[in-house]
Amino acid sequence: MSEPVTAVTTCPAPAVAFVSAEESSQAASACLIQHIRQTLQKAQEITQVVSEAESIAEDAQKFCEAIQAQHTVQSKKLALTGKPSAPVPPLAASLTREIQSSVVWTQSLLQVCNVAESSAPIEKGSQLQFTQSSGPSVQ
Repeated sequence: MSEPVTAVTTCPAPAVAFVSAEESSQAASACLIQHIRQTLQKAQEITQVVSEAESIAEDAQKFCEAIQAQHTVQSKKLALTGKPSAPVPPLAASLTREIQSSVVWTQSLLQVCNVAESSAPIEKGSQLQFTQSSGPSVQ
């Protein structure tokens, strides 16, 4: 006789980012690439907004420093003792680098899809080389 289970743990299901059921792998690849393009376009829009916000924050910081420089005499009733904060690295530049590497990854993925759909044989142990002008080749 088996003992009753006292505790059951479940793992959360992974989030699905993309699913496509198409009649051909070429159509499914096209849907995936379209989804990636839309995602990258949204990422670029977000990056633009972040860049604008960073620019506005930088301008505001400069205005605060200018006002503080003009008013060097502190009131005895109110003395701000805030410490200067460390500069924050720009987030927009980091997002742009991530988008660029995602574009390269997408291009590589598309080329791999082309190789997978190709009827040309690929010998065991051969290396795939991707060139911008001619597409994938086998060596």
